[in-house]
Amino acid sequence: MNASTGSSNSARPAKVVYSLKCHTDAVLALTYSFDRRLLISGSRDGTGRIWDVAGGKPVEKCLFRKPNDAITALAGSQDNKFVVVGLGTGRITIFDVTGATAQESRFLRGCQSQVNGVAFSQDGRFVAGGGQEGTLRVWELRKGSGGEPRAILPGHMKPIQSVVFAPDGRTVATASIDTTARIWSLGGIRASQRMSLPHTKEVNSVCFSPDGSALVTGGNESTIWLWDRNALKPTSRGTLTGHTGVTRLVMCPVDGSGIVSVSESNQVVNWNPQTGKPRFIWELPAATVTSVALTPDGRYLARGLADGTVEVYRVAEKRS
Repeated sequence: MNASTGSSNSARPAKVVYSLKCHTDAVLALTYSFDRRLLISGSRDGTGRIWDVAGGKPVEKCLFRKPNDAITALAGSQDNKFVVVGLGTGRITIFDVTGATAQESRFLRGCQSQVNGVAFSQDGRFVAGGGQEGTLRVWELRKGSGGEPRAILPGHMKPIQSVVFAPDGRTVATASIDTTARIWSLGGIRASQRMSLPHTKEVNSVCFSPDGSALVTGGNESTIWLWDRNALKPTSRGTLTGHTGVTRLVMCPVDGSGIVSVSESNQVVNWNPQTGKPRFIWELPAATVTSVALTPDGRYLARGLADGTVEVYRVAEKRS
């Protein structure tokens, strides 16, 4: 995956697919399942909802609650059986969501303040989480492991905004408002920081390329960076420029076709990493957006609003 400086194309309006008024307060966390069948939302009102979106009309599949708390981070296991939930009080809970009502199956201990990012490894063996205190924690989910973290990894000087596993399941990346992204290794006897990637402003989002060889970062610089994950020191593969405003989210579609980014100015860009230029730019209606998520193929965007609504937009050309 390579990139060079790009230029902006004319934007087109994104088409709304459906709108769900499903929470009574701001939607703070959203995620899609790996197979794109499920959309999961979490709110300041302490409720989480799982929607089956595989058909033409969303059907609510499951409800989970954390009364008197805010759901601030979400991730689903690859087999769609479990959801890890990060909370405003710092607690992390894993729910079994195979039934109509979710069941709490495990508590993960250690976090002391609001959780901003959680992630499952693809094999379901590990969960990683981080937030306001700036410390990354990793838990192993094998039987008998309890709820204590396998690894506690300080290093960030300010809150962690985003957490993601590499496809190998033994490497984690974090984004922080301390102006760095960091890569961590879980291999061997002891987990450790592998690399710190410098930026000039806050970093909001990180993602690995499908083959795991590159890390993509985005934040307040209005520039998206591509990094060589396997280099011995921070090595840029290129940048993507031309985005309007702060980058809220970056992701790499699972088919390896490119990079998709979402800005706080309600713009979604589908980038060609070979040319470094936008393939398509989509504009969303103005709104008070509190969370965003993209399907793993990058074709649909869900955004949570301050009034508790979840909207879904198509941000790709129709397949022929």
